[in-house]
Amino acid sequence: MKLIKLIKTIINKSSNEITRTDIINYLNKKYSYKTYLEIGVNNPKENFNKIKIKHKDGVDPKWKRNPKTGNKYEMESDQFFKIIKENKQYDLIFIDGLHTYKQTKKDIQNSLNHLSEEGTIIIHDCNPKTEWHQRGIEDFYDGEEWNGTTWKAFIELRCTNPHLSMYTIDIDCGCGVIKNGKQKLYEKVDVKICMEWGYFETNKKELLRLIRINEFFNRY
Repeated sequence: MKLIKLIKTIINKSSNEITRTDIINYLNKKYSYKTYLEIGVNNPKENFNKIKIKHKDGVDPKWKRNPKTGNKYEMESDQFFKIIKENKQYDLIFIDGLHTYKQTKKDIQNSLNHLSEEGTIIIHDCNPKTEWHQRGIEDFYDGEEWNGTTWKAFIELRCTNPHLSMYTIDIDCGCGVIKNGKQKLYEKVDVKICMEWGYFETNKKELLRLIRINEFFNRY
């Protein structure tokens, strides 16, 4: 009953009010997850403090303030993954670090190495609104909207890794979801073409496996 109540609370919001926090807490509740990792916390008030779970770790090289609960790791994600034990596993991992293809790709791979068998990875910023939103880091200035090239790391896996289950919830700049499983790869064109903005913009629904929030609740 508590899960149904949570779903009703979320779907009663307007589409632009539903955030990654709602998705994370829904998955925690539905699957009784116990361990959570957030990569790219910065300000814990925005998401980290709101996550309801038994154990949570947060990673960021520069925190604006200390978290209310959970463990604070003030370092880059690459360093974090080097210092934790090889057998350390998380049920849910949220990636919202440096929004570049190269760094997101590393964060995803490291996260997969520490994901529990039935666990879930959520990647923020997978569906940029415009080409400007996914501009290079050299053109980004603090205070501006920026999704970066996170989407490229997600799309590359959609085209190359059949041992994952992947889709994207069409809320909050696109929340990409990755689980262990299987998927039919996107093979209509070469992966390099899929990672070009023009092709992605035209074919994003299929590339991202973009779904609405109601479909997410009905299917996942």
